[in-house]
Amino acid sequence: MSRAPLPTEADGPAVRRLRAAEWELYREVRLRALASDPLAFGSTVSREAALDESEWRARTERAATGVDAATFVAELPGSRFAGLVSVVRVDGTWHVFSMWLEPSWRGRGVGAQLLDVALAWHRETAPNAALVLDVNPRQEAAVRLYERRGFRRTGGLEPLGHTPGETLVTMVLDPAPATR
Repeated sequence: MSRAPLPTEADGPAVRRLRAAEWELYREVRLRALASDPLAFGSTVSREAALDESEWRARTERAATGVDAATFVAELPGSRFAGLVSVVRVDGTWHVFSMWLEPSWRGRGVGAQLLDVALAWHRETAPNAALVLDVNPRQEAAVRLYERRGFRRTGGLEPLGHTPGETLVTMVLDPAPATR
């Protein structure tokens, strides 16, 4: 069985904020992410596949235009998303959610680019606020990426609700010190 060639840098993804009209593309990449790496997310593909169009449209609108939420995508030529990451304020605390990259693009700097764009948006939006995320410690590459960007483990540990025996560790990125 022959394999498709790996993507090249020439046709690599462009990282940008999700647009409000792209709810179908957003739904597709989110469901693909949940199916590909179920232990990376607090939700499941079956739960989110059951959401109706109005819910996907509302999620996309908030992620595209909200002041307390933003989703960034890695867009391939032909308007297909290879990855995504969201920054969302929940009950006054800022979180990184939904960080995912298609396996064929991993290890090529695209995940770092996605995260960097999300972190830059957060610094502009809430410069004095910490940023929190939960990650399955078995996702070692993700943990290393977060650590390289300044996230540190808090010691927080919680079960991954939909998969008994799996856990999540909490990491935090403290706000940048104020400059004079």
